[in-house]
Amino acid sequence: MPDLNPGVVASNALTARWVEAAGQHRGQFAVSGAGVWPLLAALAAGAEGPARAELEHAVGLAGDRALAAAADVIGAIDRAAGAKGALGLWLREDIRLRADWASALPSGTRGLLHGPPEKDQAAIDAWVKERTLGILDHMPARIDDETVLLLAACLAIQTRWETPFEVSDSPGSFQSGPWAGRRLRGLTATFEDLDRITVLDTRIGALTIFDSLGADDIDVHLVIGPEQSAPGAVLSEGIAALAGERPWRGGGDLHTGDTAPGLVVEEIETHDPSPPFIHIQTVAFEVTAGHDLLHRADLFGLGTAADASRGHFPGISDRPLAVQQARQSVRATFSAEGFEAASVTSMTMRLGLSLNPPPPHTVRVLRVVFDRPFGFLAVDRSSRLVLVAGWVENPAPPPHAEDFESMRRSSSGR
Repeated sequence: MPDLNPGVVASNALTARWVEAAGQHRGQFAVSGAGVWPLLAALAAGAEGPARAELEHAVGLAGDRALAAAADVIGAIDRAAGAKGALGLWLREDIRLRADWASALPSGTRGLLHGPPEKDQAAIDAWVKERTLGILDHMPARIDDETVLLLAACLAIQTRWETPFEVSDSPGSFQSGPWAGRRLRGLTATFEDLDRITVLDTRIGALTIFDSLGADDIDVHLVIGPEQSAPGAVLSEGIAALAGERPWRGGGDLHTGDTAPGLVVEEIETHDPSPPFIHIQTVAFEVTAGHDLLHRADLFGLGTAADASRGHFPGISDRPLAVQQARQSVRATFSAEGFEAASVTSMTMRLGLSLNPPPPHTVRVLRVVFDRPFGFLAVDRSSRLVLVAGWVENPAPPPHAEDFESMRRSSSGR
């Protein structure tokens, strides 16, 4: 198994810790560590003091390496066929970013928060819908009058199975277990590639993993563990397997009579000779979830960063900044034809209190008013090529100006 990129390793480690915490008890959930990790890495690169130490611990990398690794993670998402990744940054126009921090961010959208908040929110929600391929339609963090900066990461996946499943909506698809007799959208399929099944030996016992195998670069692994195991433990052990950290057996290594969670190897009688095959039975599903990351501030290294009694990010701006909100929305759908999922993670910042406020100073203001005809030139900065030139003689009227003028004349008796 090839060595993983350090950013990928660190992001996967955060995901493993998150599912372990979120899945301590039974209950449906979904998280996207890959959606959170680049944002935490960007914050770690610009933080100082205790906030930096906490963020570095959560990120799993030193702050001076984190920003490049964040770009690697976003790039890995965007390079995968069937996936799309994006990072967006919006800030109030009086906030100036440190050039070295801003220039090292992964490419994406840069914008201004012009106000009012509801107008900014609508524009950013539209960005989310576009960048998540319509799977999600709004930013989980809400902009208000205190928001001076918003950093967001989107992730979207759309893949189709190489071999679609067959669908059964009839009750009784499952003869035992908690779903027995329920009317569910059952999915079944057979495959001759036995190594789409993997059995792992882990600290909680054996896990069975099935690879749904998308038609592009996306694989969706279905993982089942011992019946009484906590969901988080099953998932975190499955994540560890991606780095080759657990002993495993492929389906081709299994023999008649072998068992594992959800799996039994048996022989059947048939009149037609055929190679060994997998028969899988599962269900279609859709999972949606919303997370307030500040509720798990220790996990994400945001405890000190959210303290607005002072600023924590001098590497981002000379204005004192503190984390205001940190939220994630996730949606995932598994169907007979394929899989789609998206997450959007957003962190807003507000001004913190500065322990050493800058001294007051005066600024010269040069005011210029173009209140008569004027010309314009549009010039390419690097080549100095004039792209468009023109002259403004009759500025465009505001919307509905003609209607207003007609009403004015009517009321004056003209």
